Amino acid sequence: MRKAPIRYAAPGSSPGHAIESVEADARDARVHWIRYNESEIEQEEDAFAGDVLEGLAPHKVDWLHFDHVPGPKTLRWLKERLGLDALALEDVHNGNQRTKLERFDSHSFLVVNVPVMQDGQVVLEQFSLFLGPHWIISIWPGPPGVVEPVRHRLRGGLGRLRKRAVDYLFYTLVDAAVDSAFPVLEAMRLEVEELEESLLEGPSDAALDRVRRSQRNIITLRRLNIPGRETFGQLAREEDSPLTAQTRRYMRDVLDHHMRIGDMIDSLSELARSMHELYLSTLSHRMNDVMKLLTMIATIFIPLSFFTGLYGMNFNTEISPWNMPELNSRYGYPILLLLLATVAGLMIWLFRRRDWL
Repeated sequence: MRKAPIRYAAPGSSPGHAIESVEADARDARVHWIRYNESEIEQEEDAFAGDVLEGLAPHKVDWLHFDHVPGPKTLRWLKERLGLDALALEDVHNGNQRTKLERFDSHSFLVVNVPVMQDGQVVLEQFSLFLGPHWIISIWPGPPGVVEPVRHRLRGGLGRLRKRAVDYLFYTLVDAAVDSAFPVLEAMRLEVEELEESLLEGPSDAALDRVRRSQRNIITLRRLNIPGRETFGQLAREEDSPLTAQTRRYMRDVLDHHMRIGDMIDSLSELARSMHELYLSTLSHRMNDVMKLLTMIATIFIPLSFFTGLYGMNFNTEISPWNMPELNSRYGYPILLLLLATVAGLMIWLFRRRDWL
């Protein structure tokens, strides 16, 4: 599978140029919108973003979710309507950012890299979150399994989500994004275990391709580790976090989950490395067995070749009685065949006695 090309700002362009160089236009901007408080909830699957922003209410929480990366015109419109930072919006537009947290006067911006399995290959999708005083904007072009459980909890009034402030919804989305790595890691663990059994049965080109694919996937997953640890630690610290003290307590649990994911990635890395060594070892052992068998066959045929070569010398028996007189024997040929079979049988018996065969 070919990866999507990386978008980036042209070298030498001004910061935020991709957003600030276009006219604001949100006529086609559609979002999944939810507005709620403890006692009631409103939602619309395909709402006009402009209508939603017109009705923002400080006493309720508004969640605007884009299931695709908005175009520059829509991002510019969000900048003008909500005061979102142009550099943060440029990060949304370009994608492929590290996991990071940025704080501004009126809002905070978070990027979380989420691993997604596509045709056996792990890719990192960017989950972008803007946290305002009483609203959240989320941008997630990946599978809906990351945000759908949160919607279900909101609609059903499950847990404490409807009873808490907007930062608790922010934490819930971050927690869902981080925990979505566990199914991917579990699938990779099962793949590695199956691969180990396959290698023990015998190396093959297909098995080597699977080993290399697993190694590439782990290299991709390693990009989650250090940036995520720094960012989630920042969210859990009082002096760096935009979250309340009550919500920061839950963010420490997210940090713990992320560290567990890092440990699992390290374990998978060791397993993948051992798989490659196992492949080489199994291939070498198989080659040794083949060479051993060929050597045994060649060794058995050495004395047989000697006898057949000896009797292949065409001396004239009529000139001298010493010129292979047994060639004139009535049973000379059967006796020679019996001799060859006896020598071969004795050598095979000797090899088996010494556990060489």
